[in-house]
Amino acid sequence: MVLVLVGLLGYVGLSGWDRGVRAARGEGAPGVFVAESLSCVRHPGHESCVCQGTFTPENSGEERSVRLHAAQRSDCASGAEVASVDSGAADRVYGPWGSREWVFSAVLVSIAVGATVVIMAGWFRPRRESEEADSGR
Repeated sequence: MVLVLVGLLGYVGLSGWDRGVRAARGEGAPGVFVAESLSCVRHPGHESCVCQGTFTPENSGEERSVRLHAAQRSDCASGAEVASVDSGAADRVYGPWGSREWVFSAVLVSIAVGATVVIMAGWFRPRRESEEADSGR
């Protein structure tokens, strides 16, 4: 059961990997994000903001409602236009500063791989004589 949960954790990490790397590199469909609303939460040591608005790709005029990932207060004044990139996420775009989402994906995959190694090592470790004697009773 634990191995299945570890596998799911690895799957979640890998599923966001490609978009995270593309966003970090600034790869994707360029366009313009127009801010409509801002919601911020203060955490110890930093502030996290979510900026809602619309994204219009350069290649087509079809705008859609999205969030601007890792936005700052200054990026989200109502009506503010920010050059952005659509890296394939359905509900968010990324500013010219890129993204560090790949770090979270890398941590999840590392935890999954490490846990798998520990579990598999436990299955295949040599049994000591005292364990064999106890199991024979």
